[in-house]
This record gives sequence, C-alpha cells and structure tokens, in this order.
Amino acid sequence: MTATTTTYPVVLVHGVFGYGKNRPLWNSWSPYWPEEALRRLNQNHLMVDVGALSSDHDRACEAFYQLYGGRVDYGEDHSREAGHSRFGATYTTPLHPDWSASNPVHLVGHSFGGTTALELYQLLCSDFFGVGSDYRWVVSLVSIAGPLTGSTVTHLFGLHELRMVPYSLGHFIGAALGVWFKLHTDLPVLRQVFDFRMPQWQCVTTFREILSPHGRINSSTDLAVFNILPRKRMKRNARLIYMDKIFLVAVATSSHMKLPVVEFLLAALVVIFSIGTIASEHPALTATTTVALTVSLYVLRRRVSALDYASIPSLYALLLIMRRHVRTLHMIFDDFDRELWGENDGAVNLHSMLQPWVASISSKAATVSAESDTESTTSSSSSVCLSENSESVASMDLPTAKETRHFNPRRKADLDPTDPTNFSLLQRGNWYVHRVQKNHMAGTHFDSDSPELFQRLFRVMAGQFELTEAPVSAIQKAQFPLPEAEVKWRRT
Repeated sequence: MTATTTTYPVVLVHGVFGYGKNRPLWNSWSPYWPEEALRRLNQNHLMVDVGALSSDHDRACEAFYQLYGGRVDYGEDHSREAGHSRFGATYTTPLHPDWSASNPVHLVGHSFGGTTALELYQLLCSDFFGVGSDYRWVVSLVSIAGPLTGSTVTHLFGLHELRMVPYSLGHFIGAALGVWFKLHTDLPVLRQVFDFRMPQWQCVTTFREILSPHGRINSSTDLAVFNILPRKRMKRNARLIYMDKIFLVAVATSSHMKLPVVEFLLAALVVIFSIGTIASEHPALTATTTVALTVSLYVLRRRVSALDYASIPSLYALLLIMRRHVRTLHMIFDDFDRELWGENDGAVNLHSMLQPWVASISSKAATVSAESDTESTTSSSSSVCLSENSESVASMDLPTAKETRHFNPRRKADLDPTDPTNFSLLQRGNWYVHRVQKNHMAGTHFDSDSPELFQRLFRVMAGQFELTEAPVSAIQKAQFPLPEAEVKWRRT
C-alpha cells in the first residue's frame, strides 16, 4: 500500500474497554489499532490511552493533557457535580507539545472514541483548558462506528432514563468491574492485566460503596454507559458548536457477515481424524489419521489466525439481542422508530453512526440509514446547533433535525469522502459517510481491511482537508469571539 504522510498528526481515540499503546496482559495482548499498518501508511499519528469506562468529558480531558502536557484537570464544577476527584494523571512528556491553531490535529475515534473526539473538539472550541484554543486546533473529525446519537445497547443493561436500575444486569456488571477497579488500585501490579485508567474515581475507597447501587460510581451519570443513552446524546448534540468549521467523516458499519465455511469444515475434519486416531485398531490407519490430523490442525491454525473478525459472526449474538430488544423498548424519544433503530453492528445502531441527530427522524425519510448495496455512501445533513439553554429541554421538544435524504451519488452532499474524484467537492460542516461491510470491529486490529480504510482516510486528509486550511492570523482570531453560550463551558 502507498504511504500518505499527513502534515498534521492524526490522533486516534479508542472506545470503551479499549487502549492505545499500553496493552493488557503485560503488553502482550493484541493491539487495538492496526499498528503495523499505521506505521507503514502514516507515521504521523498518535494514540492516546483514556479511561476505559469514563465519560466523554473525562476522556476528552485526558486526551488533551496527553497531547498538550500537564496534569489532567477535569474542571472544578464538573468534578463536583460528578462526585469524583478534580485532578488525574500528570503527563510530563506531551505527544503534541506544539499543538495550536497553526499546528492542529485530525481526530479519529472508534466506537465511543468518536463521541470522545467530538467532545474534545467542543472543549477546545470553548477554550475549556484555558490555553487559548479554538476550532482551528482541529482540521477534521472522523468517527468510525461511533454512537453519535447514542446506542440502545445501554437499555440492555438496565438503564432507565438517567439512572441505573438497582440489581439489574448493568448493576451487577458495574459492581464486578468496580471490584476489579478497587483491586488494581490497591495492588498496582494488577494494572498490567487490565487498567481502567480512571484515577478520578480512586476517591471511592470501600467495597461497600462500590457494590451499592447508591454508591458514587453506580449512581453517577458521568460514565460512558450514560453518555450513549440516545435521549441524552440528542440533548448534547443540540448544543454542539462550530461544527461548520471542520471536515466531518462518519464510517458506518453494517450487520453484514460472512460465515467461515472453510474453517468450519477444517474443524469438523479435526474432530473426525481425532476420533479415528483414538478408535482405530490398525497401526497403518492410525498413522494415516495422525498425519491427516496434524495437517488439518496446522492448516486450521493458519486459517484461524488470519480470520477477519470484523466480517465473521463474532458479534452476531449481541446483534440479534439488540435487534430483538429494540422491538420491546418504549418510546425512548419522540417518534422512536423501532425498525429503523433495530439495525446494528453488534454494539451501535447503524442510524446513530451517520451523524449527531438532535431529534427523532421520520422512518419514511430515514431509509438512507438502511444497509446499502453500495460499499460507500454519504449522509448529507450537518449537525444542528442550538443555544445553551437547550440543555433543560427534553429531547422530544428539540427542533427536528434535517431529514435524511435518499442516497444520490450525483448530489454534492451524497459523496464518498474517500473517493479522490470527490475531494474537491467536500465541504466543512457536512457529515460525509463512508460505508463498510463490517461489524463493530471495523477499523481495529481485528479488521483485515482496516489498513485500506486508513489509507483512504489519510489520503483525503492530506489530499484535501489540509490543502484547504487557511493560515491563522491574529486578525482572524479576533473575528471569531466566543459566543455567550460558550462562556459557561470555561473551567473555573
């Protein structure tokens, strides 16, 4: 594959239970990102390690300080409302110390990392960190299978509105994870097995509080699982600012899968030859079946190691559970379309990946979110930007987002952003959608086609997004003062 080096660094933000360079099991586990391919394609990339289950806000703060340097400050007001410590880890060796309007970054997030990247951009726009940042610190934002409008998987775990139902599946899972968090806090060696990277919650010191449904962690909404509630995500989307200043790409996955037929046949042969080797009473036949068993095992091992886990039904059970569960949900927001939201990739609803919707969409107008026969299409609507006082408005009362239109490759907005013939037509503020026939593992190490995906993304970043960047001047900066609504975002 041809390498494409971007002028500005590409920042990779992982999803829930993900990781960057610091892998689980003493760094022996498989990488999250296709690291070898990334090094070949574009060495100008940076991987951050943020909280495994933290909220978008907390993860965005951690990503900023890893890039910029300094001690993580989640903000006094936010920390007080969330019930956790204000400060986190200190990063003395920043990944991108010269970060500024004249030296911006591209943000790429997978899964929950997509909304974390979006939150980081919002904090930069409002200069939350007090370093003089604004929208020009980011060139583009790419969300790969991101829950931009939330995911109904949260309702599977017993979340009701903005609270965890006591003794639900989610409560028991949260308690079990909390016990591990407490253990690896007390015994740091266990962090080499898996590190949650959530130092802000080390203020919770007793197992009783960790297990209690009314403890600070289980009763807090400052966690990833609450941030992707569709209703809450829509309210957050209604307050997005400066979305018309950067290039926006959504990589949408599908429920498509390929059965590993050859591997199944080889596994069956292994079983047959194993039985034949054990049951045979004839030495010659035993020797033959032993050789056949050895060869079959060798070939099977080679085939399994090369499996594309983003294509096989590795997440199919969860996909079916989510699809069936959506049919039983109440109206979680106005005009909730169960058929539309039933399609998912095993973790995120396909319609949610297209863009940050701010209200329910008519099912008749939303057929674009259904899986297409084409490999790549785009969504044409950009995010709606409302005032700060929208926070107190229920999602059903928000203005309806622009209707999603049927895919039309001749229309400017309906373009595959990774197609070089479309580069000159791409505009800031529009969410362009690139579709892949993969499950939720798309874009990760477990996707055999992820190198091709990143090659496409790097190519459009270097070939179009960076070419249209205007030089920054003090006069330009003075022309874009922060709106009054953003002042409330500033850290006290």
